[in-house]
Amino acid sequence: MKILTFTDLHGSLNALKALQQTQDFKSADQIIFLGDVLMGCSRPNECIELLNKLNITCVLGNNDSYICNGLPQSDKPKFSFIKQNQYLWMNENITSANRAIVASWPRSYVIKDEAITLYFTHYPWNKNKTDVVDEPFIKCLYAREKLFRNIKSDYYFFGHEHKTTIFANKKQSFICVGTLGLKNPGSYVVINTTPEITVEEKLIDFDLDEEIKLMEKAGYPYSKKKLG
Repeated sequence: MKILTFTDLHGSLNALKALQQTQDFKSADQIIFLGDVLMGCSRPNECIELLNKLNITCVLGNNDSYICNGLPQSDKPKFSFIKQNQYLWMNENITSANRAIVASWPRSYVIKDEAITLYFTHYPWNKNKTDVVDEPFIKCLYAREKLFRNIKSDYYFFGHEHKTTIFANKKQSFICVGTLGLKNPGSYVVINTTPEITVEEKLIDFDLDEEIKLMEKAGYPYSKKKLG
């Protein structure tokens, strides 16, 4: 079985269309999106509609939850001025139909057979499921084991951190898939489960400059520090 997984699209339609044209996308048995279609760039509606049209399995990201379920009071002080305005822009511009689609996404997805379990999520959620937990200061195997200590699996695939990393012990592997939409080249991961499981990071070029021009045209507030 060939699984393609990607994450943190953040409203970049060019990135999604570029991924759609790859041979990996066309030959995958299953495609899984790990959340955060919202915030970042200015074409979330188009991205949601294409994800839905392509019948991609999707899980909820923390930014998706902010728009669909409301912003936790504890997070408001953490938002920069730009992110506060992105939040307002998204709330005003996301359609009700697309908001309902994203709100229906689960927080995790599991593939399991007799031999192996694969766990897919945007990031570990807090107990109240209102937001994901804070990122560890140091990314290492111990931090990964602590993050996912309450979830039993062999492989953990997640996003949120915007950088691809792989840590493993003798029994478990923790794979952060990176980001498809906020950096050029974007990244995604291909998983092959037969005859042995393999995990490979792939990079893909897309037109991020056009996304920036469209954000400016739409009056969308963005941070150059978050794009690159």
